[in-house]
Amino acid sequence: MKRIGVLLAAVLIVAAASGPAAGAPTQEDLDRVEREKSRMASLLEDAGEEVQEAGQTLAETETLLPGAEEDVSVAEGRVAAAEAVAAEAEREAEEAREALEAAQEEYEEAADAVEEARQARAEMFTATYRGAELLTVDAILSSDDTSQALDRMTYLEFMIEGKNIAVEDVTLKRREASNAEGTATVAEAEAAEAEAAAEQALADAEERYEEAVDARAEVERLVGEREEALAVAEDAESEAQSEYDRLERASEDLADALREADSGSSSSGGGSSSGGGSGSGFVLPVDGWKSSDFGWRTHPIYGTQRFHSGTDFAAGHGATIHAVDSGTVVYAGWNGGYGMLTCISHGGGVTSCYAHQSSISVSNGQHVSRDQSIGAVGTTGTSTGAHLHFEVRKGGNPVNPLPYLPSCLCR
Repeated sequence: MKRIGVLLAAVLIVAAASGPAAGAPTQEDLDRVEREKSRMASLLEDAGEEVQEAGQTLAETETLLPGAEEDVSVAEGRVAAAEAVAAEAEREAEEAREALEAAQEEYEEAADAVEEARQARAEMFTATYRGAELLTVDAILSSDDTSQALDRMTYLEFMIEGKNIAVEDVTLKRREASNAEGTATVAEAEAAEAEAAAEQALADAEERYEEAVDARAEVERLVGEREEALAVAEDAESEAQSEYDRLERASEDLADALREADSGSSSSGGGSSSGGGSGSGFVLPVDGWKSSDFGWRTHPIYGTQRFHSGTDFAAGHGATIHAVDSGTVVYAGWNGGYGMLTCISHGGGVTSCYAHQSSISVSNGQHVSRDQSIGAVGTTGTSTGAHLHFEVRKGGNPVNPLPYLPSCLCR
């Protein structure tokens, strides 16, 4: 009984440890996927739509695959544990069945012994009722020979003792039979309990096996999607490179246009009226979080080095874009991969630019104040989602914007 109790506890432990279905991503997994997809989106800003979609799929599969593979390992461990419990349960059930058979056999033997003792006692009582003992007593009393009388008296005592023994034998046999019956009843209950535990353990093992199969299928699905995404991206590698080249040319053209605008402002005595003419101490251009840094970075699919000329800030579509400092608008309009673009000269050769806008609320030549609304966040041009691509250029060339912004990157 104790072993069966331990076995049932083991079954419950395995069942409780199974937890959620294998392969089901948690909220933390989903959040991590979204962060990785945002990062991938910023890295693939210069790629074509097909490559961007492949990159998103790649980001998702690369993020979820380790967890799915861990689910397989956990599920396989559960299978092994459940199979061990099932094997132990079956062994316990077999032992219980054998104990039941032995108890039943002992009970049958005890019942037969009771019947034999009962028959013997019945025969003795029958003889008594027929007067055998009284005749024997008469024969003893009527005997004139003392020796003969003693012999007959001894026989009489033997008969009486035999009757008493027969009664005691029947009582003992009945007690033994009762004990054997109780043992058989307990053994039968234990056998039933052990068989039920074995069935439960087997069902649990089968369920764990199905979880392992599902987990393995999830891994295979993710691997398949990753391979398809890589194939799509690699097929479009030349297109992605061409798009990146176009962005580079657009950046160079913008640099030329800004240098020309800054030169014109200087020659006409204009320039920025900003109190911070050196371009230091900017305010944050949008209420959002930094999603991509300035500088060289490795393409997530091709492994090539590409230059990102600004800092990206993730923000909701339509979020207000603010001028980081006062100055003069030197560009407001469409600019290829930049989409809808605004650039503001702050004097001293420093210009700030705001790309992928959904709308522009200023115009060329307009003076703007520090923190003034100049447009709204969007996803125009080469962009995979709503965000602000923010650049700081000095002498037309892009420089790292972070030293110009609040260190907390907060508004």
